[in-house]
Amino acid sequence: MHGQTTPEPALRHAVRLSFCVAAGELLAHYVSWARPYWIPMTAAIVLRPDFTTTWSRGLLRVAGTLAGLGMATALFHMLTPSGAVEVMLIAVFAFLLRCFGPANYGIFAANLSALVVLMFAATGVDPGPVILARALNTFVGGALALAAYQLWPTWERTLVSEALAGMLDGYRTYLQVLREAYEHPERSFAAELDGARQAGRLARTHAEASVARLATEPGVKAERLAEVNALLANSHRLAHATMSLEAGLARSRAAPARDAFRPFAEHVDLTLYYLAAALRGADVKAADLPDLREDHNALTHSGDPRVERYALVNVEADRIANSLNTLAEMLLPRHESMSAN
Repeated sequence: MHGQTTPEPALRHAVRLSFCVAAGELLAHYVSWARPYWIPMTAAIVLRPDFTTTWSRGLLRVAGTLAGLGMATALFHMLTPSGAVEVMLIAVFAFLLRCFGPANYGIFAANLSALVVLMFAATGVDPGPVILARALNTFVGGALALAAYQLWPTWERTLVSEALAGMLDGYRTYLQVLREAYEHPERSFAAELDGARQAGRLARTHAEASVARLATEPGVKAERLAEVNALLANSHRLAHATMSLEAGLARSRAAPARDAFRPFAEHVDLTLYYLAAALRGADVKAADLPDLREDHNALTHSGDPRVERYALVNVEADRIANSLNTLAEMLLPRHESMSAN
């Protein structure tokens, strides 16, 4: 589906993850440390498809683990807790883990590490070796994951253009279904519209997430970030107009599609195709695009403007033309920089 993670980044993540887990497992078999299974487990937990999540998760995992082990060490050396106190502390750390862990991975790792040590201690295992083993194995597993990503990274700057193109593809499909619904008012397109709307919304969510990841990636120029944010913001006008057209199917009386509606819809479809192609690196020029403003003028001068459905289409078609023309002005002169790796 358009807008989802492309096969190459997904494959790259799968290869990285397989290598790290295998390397961690081999290391666990050949070292004489206690509980070495924490090495591949930590590598699998830390490694993520994108740079920002991997590094933030890795650093928080290591820092949180060390902080949690520090708390456990202090508790056992300063308080020497009894069995009842250990059970109470387990309950406290479990509460903190569930209450605050989802908000911050460092807090999650800290409380989890303290909880693990306390649970081992509650079964009669000496906490000292457990603390040392968890600290060492977590550090090695986290370092393995971070090193693998550093050696073979996946940069969001190479993916954001495809995510934005996928979003435009989703809107294009949505508008294609809407065109059919307006041209055939005697039929119900409820199921098709629902599917196209959900797919377009999902593609937009992927694009927004990609732009958000780009914003936290090192080495991204402010101009590039401003450019993709502006493209994303201007695409929202297109989405709003498209949803308004769908709403108009239910709130306006059915009327036959005007002859001028068809070329306008076809040219909107073609414009979206060209803009998505430009984002993917195709050599598209402004002269290649149809004149949507001329199409809209022809549309507004056709049919009786007092017909509610015609009036609604005129208004939303104007918003669509404005949005696409703005996107074309922003994108086509600079599409080479937008699609650059």
